[in-house]
Amino acid sequence: MDTPQLTHLPRPERRRASIEDFEMIERTRAALSLLDSKWSVAVIILLASGMRRHARLVDNIPGLSKKVLTATLRKLEHRGVVSRHVYPEIPVRVEYTLTPLGWRLTEPLMALSDWAVAHETDLDASQPTRAPKPLTLVPQPAA
Repeated sequence: MDTPQLTHLPRPERRRASIEDFEMIERTRAALSLLDSKWSVAVIILLASGMRRHARLVDNIPGLSKKVLTATLRKLEHRGVVSRHVYPEIPVRVEYTLTPLGWRLTEPLMALSDWAVAHETDLDASQPTRAPKPLTLVPQPAA
């Protein structure tokens, strides 16, 4: 009786990752670490829209404490995404702006936002029954 011969077919899913794959993973992780804070994306987007003062940022991000905002801004400043400007006035005025690196970071954030809008129904359908609460902006008081 003949025993069946096993045929070895190529299995692309068993291919080993290349050095380039691992380098891309590490570079992507390093870039994403800029955004690992819960509030980094909100701060970057609001700075891109013109928000510059600490108090104004706190007012426009519900749930964000002054202490956490300070830590987030320091981290983004340390990583070269945000620049801090202190004006020698009484009282001292401090403003934050995006650096050129920070402005370049807004491009992939906007692309991700566009992707999320384009796939909103797909993303909603794949979510468990409880979806995260959307971020709502607090209206600014009349000047």
